[in-house]
Amino acid sequence: MAGYEDKMIRVRDVMSRQVFTVSPTDTAQSVARLMAETGVGAVPVETPGVGTILGIVTDRDIVTSVVAQGLSSSTAVFEFMTVAAESCEEDDSLLLAAQKMHDLRIRRLVVVNGKRHAAGIVALGDISRANPELGGLVLEGINRPAPVDTQLEGMSTC
Repeated sequence: MAGYEDKMIRVRDVMSRQVFTVSPTDTAQSVARLMAETGVGAVPVETPGVGTILGIVTDRDIVTSVVAQGLSSSTAVFEFMTVAAESCEEDDSLLLAAQKMHDLRIRRLVVVNGKRHAAGIVALGDISRANPELGGLVLEGINRPAPVDTQLEGMSTC
């Protein structure tokens, strides 16, 4: 990605500005309902009354951590959210955000303002619309095989 000179495009130019946030004490059901009503697949989790981002919840988190585990729909967000959501700033270059997504194998970043409050979300689709080639490189990074650092216990090498 180092060959890209897209320094003119900033995250603020392509991000989704309409961001919905939830509290860590909200329930899985209320978050799922919010996602269904608004058509979003991820919502930042913020400190109530303060606005600081604590984490993020995706539709996949609800499926794999709540539904698949047989937990109640009243399970609190703090029990299954991803803590310390990856973020970028509104003034970051699109290239920087894309590099972060590529390296971390993630499809979206919470965009924060100077007060570290959610200002939006930048997703793989936003990058792809602005620069299809750059979006393709991010997708390649997301889909690359994960490194195998440790062998599973009980598995033999053949």
